[in-house]
Amino acid sequence: PPSDAAVQGMGVVAAVAVLQAHVAAARVVEAACCRVAVLCREESNRQTAAEAGAFEAVVVAVWAHPQVASVQRHSCRALSNGCIVSNAAGQARKQRAVAAGALEAVVAAMQAHWQDVGMLERGCAVLNNMVCHPFGSDATVQARKQRAGAAGALEAVVAAMQAHRQVVGIQHMGCKALNSTCHGTDAAALARRQRAMVAGGREAAAAAMQAHPGVADVQQFGQKVINLLG
Repeated sequence: PPSDAAVQGMGVVAAVAVLQAHVAAARVVEAACCRVAVLCREESNRQTAAEAGAFEAVVVAVWAHPQVASVQRHSCRALSNGCIVSNAAGQARKQRAVAAGALEAVVAAMQAHWQDVGMLERGCAVLNNMVCHPFGSDATVQARKQRAGAAGALEAVVAAMQAHRQVVGIQHMGCKALNSTCHGTDAAALARRQRAMVAGGREAAAAAMQAHPGVADVQQFGQKVINLLG
């Protein structure tokens, strides 16, 4: 297998290929996921990564190394960075990642590593990125939200927020993920809001706002969650 230094010098296609070829080797998987995450900060690399099979490879890596926190953390970074943009190409990437099982993989990672604040923050970011769509609410977006709810995303996010109330990144991204997943007007959205209420989402958002009064993003999205959940 290639060295970590060699992986960190690779382009996105080569890094994905290494991830696919050496999925059983946790060290190589961690390095490859880290490299994909870094490269996917750039919009020009995101589509190339998706077409090379990055999402599918990252999901396989998550399931292959469930107890290796560093693999889980960098896998979440790669998924999050690859699914940031909400234009047409970005929506297609989100759909591809969800079809690969990204939502279920991320929820499992959050449940297994509730003490790893970096992974939990990234996990919340992935869940938010997968289901948010600022330009509308088409059927595929609603289906992603429903799949996130069914995977246990709401409970995982609330648990992360409850466990790490002083970590502003988890509170911010947790509130965003709750808001995005619970948003909607159909019966399924109402059921997700009820599920979030039962999980303690409203209380978690209120606690986040109380713990971080000077953080505008927490105040904004915490209030949105409270308004949604009533």
